[in-house]
Amino acid sequence: MDVSVENPGGLARRLKVQIPAERVSEAVDAKVKRVGQHAKIPGFRPGKVPLKVLYQRYGAQARQEAAGELIQSVYPEAIEQAELKPAGQPQIELGEVNEEGPLEFTASFDVYPEIELTGLDGLAVEKPVVEVTDADIDKTIERIREQNKAYEAVERESQDGDQVVVDYVGRIDGEAFEGGTGNDIEVNIGEQQFLPDLERALVGRKADEQFDVDVSFPEDYGAKDLAGKTATFDVTVKAVKEAKLPEIDDEFLKQMGVEEGGIDALKEKVRESLDQEAKHAVDTSVKTQVMDGVHAANPIEVPESMVAQEIDRMRKEALQRMPQEMQGDEEQAKKLLPDEVLRENAERRVALGLLIAEIISEKEIELDQDRVSKKMDDIAAGYGDQAEQVKAYYQQNPQLMQGLQAMVMEEQVVDTLLEGATVTEKETELDELLNAQRQNG
Repeated sequence: MDVSVENPGGLARRLKVQIPAERVSEAVDAKVKRVGQHAKIPGFRPGKVPLKVLYQRYGAQARQEAAGELIQSVYPEAIEQAELKPAGQPQIELGEVNEEGPLEFTASFDVYPEIELTGLDGLAVEKPVVEVTDADIDKTIERIREQNKAYEAVERESQDGDQVVVDYVGRIDGEAFEGGTGNDIEVNIGEQQFLPDLERALVGRKADEQFDVDVSFPEDYGAKDLAGKTATFDVTVKAVKEAKLPEIDDEFLKQMGVEEGGIDALKEKVRESLDQEAKHAVDTSVKTQVMDGVHAANPIEVPESMVAQEIDRMRKEALQRMPQEMQGDEEQAKKLLPDEVLRENAERRVALGLLIAEIISEKEIELDQDRVSKKMDDIAAGYGDQAEQVKAYYQQNPQLMQGLQAMVMEEQVVDTLLEGATVTEKETELDELLNAQRQNG
C-alpha cells in the first residue's frame, strides 16, 4: 500500500493512499461471490452462477461497495503507516473506480499539535480570602426582599424606582412599524430594560397623562430596519406604581423555607448559602488563574476542525439559554452569535483541552472515583428530596457521567499544578469576588 502525506499548511494534512490492485480484486471477488450465493439469474441455480456472469451483472456495484469497505478498513492502517494523529473525522475523496487497477483515495484532516509542556512549576496564583460578614447577610436579605417586591398604584408623579404601565404607538415618518406598538407594558424606571429615550420621558408623569416623545434607535440596534432612525412614540400612562418590599414576617420566612427560628434562622440559612457561594467563587478564581497560566506559558496551534466543533457547541449552549421562542432557531443564533464572536473563546477552550490531556498524561493523573461520587452527591443534594432520583439519573446517563468525570479530572489537574504554584492570599470583599465571577462568566 502506497501512502504519501501533503501539508497544505498549519495542522492540515492530506493523506493520499493507493490500495494495490490485488487487494482490490480480492475484495471485489469476495463481494461478488457473496452476492452470487443468493442471486437469482434465469438459467442458473442459486449459488451455481459462474463468476464471469456475476461480474457482468454485479461487478460495477460490487466494486463500488468494496471500495467503501476497503477505505474504512485501510484508513487506520494508512494513518499508522504515516505516523499521524488525526483530530476528528476525515473528509474522503475517492479517486476513479476502474474495473482493474489500484484504488486511490485522499483523506483530508487536521492533526493534533505536538505539545512540549513548559512553565507548569511556579505558576503565580492570587487566592481570595473571604469572610462572610453580618453586613453581607443583611445585604443579601435586602436583595431577596427586592426580588420579591410588589407594586402598588399611587397618585403622584412617577420617579426613579417606580413602575409605569403604558400603551404606546411608535411611528417613523408618520407610519407605524412592526414591533412599535405595545399595550399594558410595565416599565420599571431605572432598570434600563427599555429604550433609554422613552424610559427617561416616563419620569415625572401621572396616570392618564398622554404625550409624544422622539426616540433615536442606535446604529447597532438589533432590528436593522430601525437602526439609526428616529421614531415618534404616542404614549398613554395608564398607571404609576410604587415598589413595596415585603415585611420580614412569618409568611415571608415561610417563603424562604424557614419554618421556625425567625429572623435568626433566616440569617443562618443565608450565611450557609453565602459560604458555599464564596467557596465556589474562590475555587473558580483559582482554577481560572491556573488555566490562564498554563495557556499563556504554552501557546499552541489548534486544529481548525476542533475549533469549528467547539463554536457549534458553544452556540448550542447559548441557544438553550435564549427565550423559549428562539431555542429552535439555529439560523437566528448564527446571526446573533457569528463564528467570529465565538472564535477566540473556542480556540482557548480547545487549546486548554489539549493541554490538560497532555498534563494528565505527563503527570500520570488517574481519575479519583471517590471524588466523582462526592461531586455527584453534592450536585444531588441541591435537589433536596429528589437527591436519590438525581443520582440515579446521572448513573443511567453515560454522557452526564462523562461530563462529571471530566469536571473532577480538571479539578485534579488544578490541584496537582497548585502543588508547585506560588500562591499568595488576598483578603477580598464578598461582593467584589462575586461581581468578578459574574463578569468573567
